[in-house]
Amino acid sequence: MIQALISFGVAILVCGLAIRFGDKPERRVGVITLSGWIISLIVFRNSARFADIGLMLVDGVVAALFVWVSLSSRRLWTVVVAAFQMLGVASHLATVIDHRVTINTYKLSLAVWSYGILLVLAVAVWRSWRERRRGESV
Repeated sequence: MIQALISFGVAILVCGLAIRFGDKPERRVGVITLSGWIISLIVFRNSARFADIGLMLVDGVVAALFVWVSLSSRRLWTVVVAAFQMLGVASHLATVIDHRVTINTYKLSLAVWSYGILLVLAVAVWRSWRERRRGESV
């Protein structure tokens, strides 16, 4: 439980910085990511044996939105974010299709891809902020 709160706090921090300091793609990804986390908290069913179908649907919609951002912004980091999210959806599908995939493996894979998205977004916001500061000093 405490790990989930820490993860959500990190997501709020990174997405908040993206919304406040990022360019249009960073703001969009920040809003989509934070919205996805909040909706996931609402639909989440804690099962010790099965993947969460509601969570899979939320992650599928988020993946589609990330692809849309990637196609509209044409920045490489947005492709990486969309790929990480699609890997998360693939983790859901693998757990639904093959019941030999343990629930702990499933949860760990979702955490890895989520932190990957937050890391890429944080770097993108930092680079955007740095470029804007360089432009102001010239």
